[in-house]
Parts: sequence; structure tokens; C-alpha cells
Amino acid sequence: MAKNVALDDFDLKLLELLQADAQRPVPALAEAVGLSAPACYRRIRRLRETGAIAREVAVVRPRTLGWPLSMIVLVTLERENARTVDEMMRVLEAVPEVVEAWNVTGDHDFAVRMVARDMEGYDALARRLFAADERVRSFKTLVVIRQVKERSPIPVAWER
Repeated sequence: MAKNVALDDFDLKLLELLQADAQRPVPALAEAVGLSAPACYRRIRRLRETGAIAREVAVVRPRTLGWPLSMIVLVTLERENARTVDEMMRVLEAVPEVVEAWNVTGDHDFAVRMVARDMEGYDALARRLFAADERVRSFKTLVVIRQVKERSPIPVAWER
């Protein structure tokens, strides 16, 4: 969880640049934002320590690792209470094929992004995770035909 941290224009520019390429060398970042390399390094370290930068990862295309299918599953719980929601969050967190999950408002309680090697694999997982779980009232699967927009940087608000 990110601590409240005051961000100035240097921090905002650094966050914008790091979202585009987290492996960009500190001297290049420093030059781009108009800071010395040591000052830039200190700012990046502070952004990491405060949680403004949650983590830095390599984004691997699922197909590369043999997961050609993506689904978004909308899950409605039988009863929406804190215990049931917490239990479902733990279940979803423990499943490697669940690559993202959100507890949401509206007609559904969870939106879950999953990957599968084939439809039979998805069906088996959906039966185990949702159909056989007494906490789940219903679920609706949306099979992704094509990804229109990949993970995008969070917009940096320059006008404050």
C-alpha cells in the first residue's frame, strides 16, 4: 500500500518514464528530467520505498508460455458479506491461472482475468473454482477474441 507522498514535477516525469521503460539507466532518466544522477537515484528509491512504485516486472505475453486463451469471468456470490468476499479473494489469489482479479461493485462481485491452454482446461478450472463452490451463485465467462490495448501506463496528471 502506497504511503501518502508529495509528488513534484520531477517525480511525475520519472514515474511517466519508468512506466514506459523500468530498465532505463538512471543517468538517462536524470538527463531526461533535468536532475543529477544521484538526485534521480534518491527520488526513485523514495518512490519505491513509499510504494508509489509498487513493483517492477517483465510483462510476458501469455501465449509465449503456452496460455493462448484469455477469459474474463464475472462472478456473483451467493451472499456478499466480508467473510465470503475474503474467502473468495484467498481462493483467487492461490490460482496461477487467475492473472488478475478485482472485487467490484454492480451486478457482479468479482471480475477475474484468467488464462488457459485450451477450452477443456478452462472448463475444468471454472467447474472447480466457480461451479462447485457453494459461495458462487453464478458466473459469466467472456472469452477474449483479441487484446485491443495492452497494459498501459497510469496517466500522469501534470495539471495540479
